[in-house]
Amino acid sequence: MAHVRASETIFSPSVARLASSAAKDWNYVDSWLSSKFEGRPSLAFERNPETLKALVALAALNETADEERDLVISIETTALEALAGHNAAEARGASTQILTGVTAAVEQELPRDGLAALDSMAAMAVELGVAYPDPEVLGHETVQLQARLYQLEQATKRTAAVQSHVEEESARSGDLLGELDDGAYRPAADLAKANLELQRKVKTGTVKLLEMKEKAAKVADKSPDITLQQVQDEESLYRVLLSRKRGLDSRIEPFQSLPPDKNLARQQLEVLRKELQVMTQKRDVVFEGLVDRETPRKPR
Repeated sequence: MAHVRASETIFSPSVARLASSAAKDWNYVDSWLSSKFEGRPSLAFERNPETLKALVALAALNETADEERDLVISIETTALEALAGHNAAEARGASTQILTGVTAAVEQELPRDGLAALDSMAAMAVELGVAYPDPEVLGHETVQLQARLYQLEQATKRTAAVQSHVEEESARSGDLLGELDDGAYRPAADLAKANLELQRKVKTGTVKLLEMKEKAAKVADKSPDITLQQVQDEESLYRVLLSRKRGLDSRIEPFQSLPPDKNLARQQLEVLRKELQVMTQKRDVVFEGLVDRETPRKPR
């Protein structure tokens, strides 16, 4: 109740109700004016009951007009969408009819060889699962299919070779097992000598292996140990350098379109500056025009 003076004291409930109703109306009017002026100061006027009544009526009419305008826009949008969908459906239907007619005419005019080639291409497209076939795509798919067929043939041959070796080894193992079961097998006369020679080679190899381990340990002792912390520090340094490189690249990128010659680059820069000035002037003119148009004028 900002419009009621502090010195005026309300004694009756009816006066209090009227003051409360007037305060609500003034809040409604102030809110409506704020939404219309959008942050700009509203017009100064005398806050009396006649002005309040006129402003409330004006706000109600304005909101009704806004609702009717939104309703008209919604109806027009729905109608345009329906019309566009109908036109698109008619266009698709016409395109389908034209395509069907053209296809039928082409099939009628094709010779026997051409019709056979077309049928073969259609059958190939169906077998390969190509929705929109053309000779290039069908050729590519055919080559891929032949490559897969060749790979399968090679895998089959390798499998057959492995199976043959397994069968040969199985037969050989069966023969050896038969000889051992019959008791006809006798170890070679030099088996003990060969066993001793094999043990000697094993010992020599063991000694050489120990020597190689000692040499490897000495080399490892001489080489500096790389810790996990050092690796993390190097990675952090690399990330910092990479971030700096990206920043420099982003700063250099706007100058990529400039010519390498310094004079030509300056000329192009001057041209861009002039264009920027022209666009700035146009923007200022448009802004001033909008301000003049939106600023309410006082009646003379």
